Amino acid sequence: MNQELSSVSRSVGLIRVVVAAGQALLLFLLYRAAMDKVWPALVPQWFFPLLLCGLSLPVMAISSLGQMRSAALLRWLAVLLLVLVLLTQHDWLRRNGWNNGWGLPPDEVQIVFPSPLLFFFSAVSLYVAQALKLAYEQNQQCLGSYPVYFDLSWKLLVQLVFSLIFVGALFALLYLGSALFMLLKLDFLKHLLEKDWFSIPVAVLSFACALHLTDMRPSIVRGIRNLLLVLLSWLLPVATLVLSGFLAALLFSGTELLWQTKHATNLLLSSCVVLVVLINTVFQDGTALQSAARILRWSARVACLLLPILAALALRALQLRIGQYGWSSDRVIAVMCALIALSYGLAYLRAALKVDGLLSSIAGVNIVMAYVQLAVVLAMFSPLLDPARIAVADQLARLQQGKVSAEQFDYVYLRFEGGRYGRAALEQLQQLQPEKALSQAATIRTRAAQALALTHRGRERVDVITPYEVWPQGAVLPQGFLTQADGTAAPWLSEYHRACLIAKTRGCDVLMQDMNHDGKPEVLVLERGSYYGGSLYAELSPGVWAHQGQVDLQTQECAGVKEALRAGQIKAVAGWDVLEAAGARLVVTPEFAKRSHCPQ
Repeated sequence: MNQELSSVSRSVGLIRVVVAAGQALLLFLLYRAAMDKVWPALVPQWFFPLLLCGLSLPVMAISSLGQMRSAALLRWLAVLLLVLVLLTQHDWLRRNGWNNGWGLPPDEVQIVFPSPLLFFFSAVSLYVAQALKLAYEQNQQCLGSYPVYFDLSWKLLVQLVFSLIFVGALFALLYLGSALFMLLKLDFLKHLLEKDWFSIPVAVLSFACALHLTDMRPSIVRGIRNLLLVLLSWLLPVATLVLSGFLAALLFSGTELLWQTKHATNLLLSSCVVLVVLINTVFQDGTALQSAARILRWSARVACLLLPILAALALRALQLRIGQYGWSSDRVIAVMCALIALSYGLAYLRAALKVDGLLSSIAGVNIVMAYVQLAVVLAMFSPLLDPARIAVADQLARLQQGKVSAEQFDYVYLRFEGGRYGRAALEQLQQLQPEKALSQAATIRTRAAQALALTHRGRERVDVITPYEVWPQGAVLPQGFLTQADGTAAPWLSEYHRACLIAKTRGCDVLMQDMNHDGKPEVLVLERGSYYGGSLYAELSPGVWAHQGQVDLQTQECAGVKEALRAGQIKAVAGWDVLEAAGARLVVTPEFAKRSHCPQ
């Protein structure tokens, strides 16, 4: 069977393999740096652009090779590199060092990654920009022949999707082989797949090979695309029927039920995206609608009528939420998306109202809106329309205008979602002067200080770290316990206790108690929790302390333990769990089941 062959030469394939090998090496090194917590992973100003550029630019280069002149390709990659570096630098500066959106545990120092929103929007924008650039190279004008835009954009989408499927199928096959070898007690393939030096290069190189193979057989890609468009186009009548029924029911039930769901915006915007995609599966390159079935043509026109109504409802839902709670970063992004959907809707409505019914003006709308979307994304991830900056300014204005009380104001949002703008706002509120501000200035100052002291947002609650206390009342830490003579942190302190006693980013308390009856108090650093476990430090020689063991108070959530410790109502008792032999002490920790319970 004869198949159309691509004009891509063998040398282009070799260059693509070299580019993919370089990408695999870079991503492997970045992964190891993140796992080992070494440079550049510890320096976000370097790590962010290296990671994002390492993931995207080689793919852009591979898809452009053979379709762009070398000089044009280098200029294009340089522009993308500059844009990504600027976006990642702003992403780091605006977030104030937090891993917003990743939900990483705060138990240890974490590597900070670019925000999930930046990953998502940059991936979508790079796809759109690459399709526009490839079409420009063929048309040599920004608004050229729409069939070229259609062909290249859908070809690139099919290539990317099927390359990802190919990588997934390859690893599924490798894991199947691993399971088969395990039946024979051969685990070499299993261990090999667990090695990052193997899995990362295999994934990157197989993805690049898949891109090259699909580029070598454009007729196959075109056939897959046509089949996909035909199947999706027949979903348009169903979508039109469902959404028409929804809007008809809305006329009788009213919009109040819709607003009460508090997630109407997401569903309405999702419906807009579905309609835009399905309308274009029928419209295709502008000529397919003429020969399409009558039900598809009418469904496309009706869908064009529904689109602006759904976008307007989404904007109304956002307006109500903003009026009630003010702006947030999510609402700023949602408004931008809703405005883009409304722009599509109004332009598609104009096309649907024309007498010929062929929606011919959609072609120009799609090209213009692609550039508009790129501009909006660049604005949102720059200081120009930074969602965090807009949200923080609005929340502060609501507080100053009395639209929200000092008790109900969301200080935690400013701390974790407002980035550096939120932190600056909290520092400003912390210094609020009563004679120059609101009557609730004292409450605002206290709440702002508490929010600034937050170390992380837990899954269910937020822990406020207050300074540690030294018990019993009036006791003080021995001089030199926290720092040495040269001012450096004491080496005997664990990382956890340095975070509590010096950095004050974790919770603990300190009990001064003579444990060995030598007339000098030892230091017990106790964790804040139900059992008040901790560590015991003793002074071995003047100014030299050492960790002498773990502390377990052998109680099970006894009431009054914290109060007794604070008041100093305690004494050291030599019990069966402390043995002394040849000058050495052995501490026997009893099993949990044998621990004494609180007296009734």
